[in-house]
Amino acid sequence: MKDKLVIAVTGSPGTGKTKFSRALSKKLGATLIDLNAFVREKGIYRLTKDGEMDVDLNKMRSEIAKLVKESSAPIVIDGLQSDLLPTKFLTHIVVLRTRPRVLQRRLRARGYPDKKIQDNVESEALSIILWEAVQRHGLDKVYEIDTTGISTSKAVKSFLNALSGKISLKPGKIDWLEEFFMKR
Repeated sequence: MKDKLVIAVTGSPGTGKTKFSRALSKKLGATLIDLNAFVREKGIYRLTKDGEMDVDLNKMRSEIAKLVKESSAPIVIDGLQSDLLPTKFLTHIVVLRTRPRVLQRRLRARGYPDKKIQDNVESEALSIILWEAVQRHGLDKVYEIDTTGISTSKAVKSFLNALSGKISLKPGKIDWLEEFFMKR
């Protein structure tokens, strides 16, 4: 591939974005951008009443654009909002998925409030993050990986195999709707 790889890794909290991003960047010899840390470091957010970060998306895009232009190395961007970057800067978007019941346990173990757990589990069951990524960037750039019960290294290997054309990780193969609604 002649273009520099710029890979956004996104997914619901608890799907393994950070571990996957670290392992992938190491494998590719890529620069790793932790989007949350980057946003804090640049001061391009404000705190909401709930204590959540409200990111200035225009400033974030501008700062990331500078980084992409300046770097000669591949780049892996780790973070839930990484798929909000302009399509022209991203070569691939990896959406990590996890079975909703497993995700629920992970988020509970992290101490998330019940409402936040419910919102994230429902979003995962409805494939919201995947759908948004496909709407923004098109099917050709988006890869979907089910991280339920597999190691980080296996997930990275799957993506690298898809990158080289050995397997397909195109969106639409994961569907937890029936399972999610039948077990409610």
